[in-house]
Amino acid sequence: MTYRLRPYRAADRDALLEITAQVFGPGSLDRMAEEHWGQALGGTPWWQRKQADVANDCDLDPAGIFVAVDVDERVVAYVTTRLWRDVSTGWIHNLAVAADWQGKGLARALLVHALDYFRAQGMTHAKIETLAHNEVGRHLYPAVGFEELAQQVHYTMDLSRGATASDSPPA
Repeated sequence: MTYRLRPYRAADRDALLEITAQVFGPGSLDRMAEEHWGQALGGTPWWQRKQADVANDCDLDPAGIFVAVDVDERVVAYVTTRLWRDVSTGWIHNLAVAADWQGKGLARALLVHALDYFRAQGMTHAKIETLAHNEVGRHLYPAVGFEELAQQVHYTMDLSRGATASDSPPA
């Protein structure tokens, strides 16, 4: 399977959103919360919220988005980035590869491309985040050169059943 990397184009947006809904499920904190609580939070399914996140990336900095396309110019993977110029850090915000293209080196190629972009933009550091159960990311990111600094724990609460101010002792 042959692919090439190129800058994002506005016409790619729908493909990015489709790939997002297709593959982000296992790595989505929103999906995990939805499954835990047995309902779409706020009435909006996780995949629509994740698509909105990627659409926001497209609006904020389209120059920091790169796609992999097949020989027919179909988008099969993408990476979105953000630049924190005040701390010279590039953030790889979203990275996704269509299911039938996974395991072919596209994620690594897009990561390396994003890192080169950061260097060209004068960034001195790069950041990426993943959930602990994302075995692919936990293997790939260190293999590319990222170092784990910390782990974060996410908690959720159903406010209709959780503690209230009246449950707290007086100050």
